[in-house]
Amino acid sequence: MVLNLLCETPHWQSAARDPSANVSLDWNSLTDSTPIRIAGAGPAGLSAAITLARAGRAVEVHEAHSDVGSRFTGDLQIIENSSEPEDVRDFLARAGIETNFYFRPVTEARFFDHRLNARQVKSSTPYGCFIRRGPFEGSLDRGLLAQALEAGAALRFGSRLDPAEADLVATGPASPDGLAREITFESDEPERVDVFFDHRLSPGGYSYLFILDGIGTFGTAIVSDFKRIDDYFEASLARALAASPARIDRNQKTGYSYMNFHLKETAMIDGRSFAGEAAGFQDYLFGLGIRYALKSGWLAARAILEERSFDELWRAELGAKQRTSLVNRFLYEAGGNLGLSMFVRQAGKASDFNAYLASWHRSAWWKRAVEPLVRHLWHHEGSCLHKPGPHWCRARDSRMKVPPLGPAGSPGE
Repeated sequence: MVLNLLCETPHWQSAARDPSANVSLDWNSLTDSTPIRIAGAGPAGLSAAITLARAGRAVEVHEAHSDVGSRFTGDLQIIENSSEPEDVRDFLARAGIETNFYFRPVTEARFFDHRLNARQVKSSTPYGCFIRRGPFEGSLDRGLLAQALEAGAALRFGSRLDPAEADLVATGPASPDGLAREITFESDEPERVDVFFDHRLSPGGYSYLFILDGIGTFGTAIVSDFKRIDDYFEASLARALAASPARIDRNQKTGYSYMNFHLKETAMIDGRSFAGEAAGFQDYLFGLGIRYALKSGWLAARAILEERSFDELWRAELGAKQRTSLVNRFLYEAGGNLGLSMFVRQAGKASDFNAYLASWHRSAWWKRAVEPLVRHLWHHEGSCLHKPGPHWCRARDSRMKVPPLGPAGSPGE
């Protein structure tokens, strides 16, 4: 069945304009010639670089790999649009980030519970915008790179900058609080956005099958029992294809990705700022962190330009949001498959799915009251790899064996 996704036409490049006109900052004609050094050329690092370079600051971005997006396979990912009242498209414009990359807002999806009962969800405004990740033209990574270079930032590929020498650290996740295996493939199948909720096949997570504009992505995300990710993936894939048949073998690529989340007291060490997943900025409910990455990078750049505390800025805009997502994650896991079935039914009944999802993300008095209990129940006393300083985390053993982050090659390689 072909789904009417009610998606806006994807676009690759916005109309030419002065991006800095959309940024609510007092630049004060800053032209400091001392380069601001950024470690990492992911969304957080490049978002900061774009903002700083457009303000007239000298910027160096050091990326350990030979290209941006090297740990991704061209997969479809989503920038969520429910965790804040401001539409993500308005935020991008305010931050001066042009959509010169694949960018497709979506308003419909199908949700499946553990019995494969399907519910159609719809919203009047997009609940998210799909993008692609990887070292490919049209990807978010290449789009942000082009904007950073055009603004005057210097990119140093193959350069692993010591965090102690950086002004801003945006090096991505250090270890998994969540783990996903994905395949990306070419497809002429009917378009769909399908999500499968079953704690037996994806413990603490979910599986998803996206096919849009000739590209497909299937993935399984989990938050426990990481050593069995491949088993969960295969079982989830078989189950998903039984409910939503599709050919997935055209130019298939496989990869693994991590999700980092923790609640920190500070995102700074000795004057250095940490942004994106390097600082645990992430939505813990569904593990959708691109919006966090872009915003935290932008806020870190603002802190430098305005000579303000980065901690002050991110706490005001992201602190309560992260704490709410911790409680949401607890409810998501504690409810089991019965709770997930209720979530699927309620999402399908909602007159506006985006508004329903936004209600989950709103801070409420009872969530603030429950948060200390969740912290106590899930607190981990052992070692972890999270940065930058004192924090709360649910980290497992940081020495656990997990698949290497990034592309795993094609089948048979």
